[in-house]
Amino acid sequence: MTNHCTPRFFRALSNLEHNYPQAFHNPSVSLEDVVPPLDPDFRIIKDFRDTIRENDWSKYHSDHGLQAEIASCLHRYMGVHDIAEYLGMDAKMIGNVIRDTPELKKIIDKSRRDFSQIIVYDRNNGDYTLVRTMYSAARKVGLNTASIKFYANDRHCKYWINNRYKIKRKVWFDEDNGM
Repeated sequence: MTNHCTPRFFRALSNLEHNYPQAFHNPSVSLEDVVPPLDPDFRIIKDFRDTIRENDWSKYHSDHGLQAEIASCLHRYMGVHDIAEYLGMDAKMIGNVIRDTPELKKIIDKSRRDFSQIIVYDRNNGDYTLVRTMYSAARKVGLNTASIKFYANDRHCKYWINNRYKIKRKVWFDEDNGM
């Protein structure tokens, strides 16, 4: 914003305040209502406003507090639309910040990778196995992929598969400290 605050801008603002004091000292009166649209000083102010609106997202891009809030939400495995609703912002703005910030990009990539990984518990051997895909988990327990999704999408599934296996997404396994 400071790049656009030139002496010309301040001169135009001063001229408008001198010529139209009622717009500056009365909160119920808008500058647009009092000043004619072709006034050269008013045109400078309008150009300044348009420039700020165009570059508004760059303010959020450099806002480290916003990045920290988004990172906190991503660590809680919230989606972009959930984060936008939580912060009261536009989802497109949140997506731009995530896309343009390498640290946030790493967090979202990690959560996507962790969510696709499955922990398979074998009751007979008493061991836990980490598999990378649903297909691998289905092969390990002897079911087809469509059937394994039922078990993987139920966070607190109490059913045993073939009276031997239990599966859980790695994300939920870590958060729940086990099956």
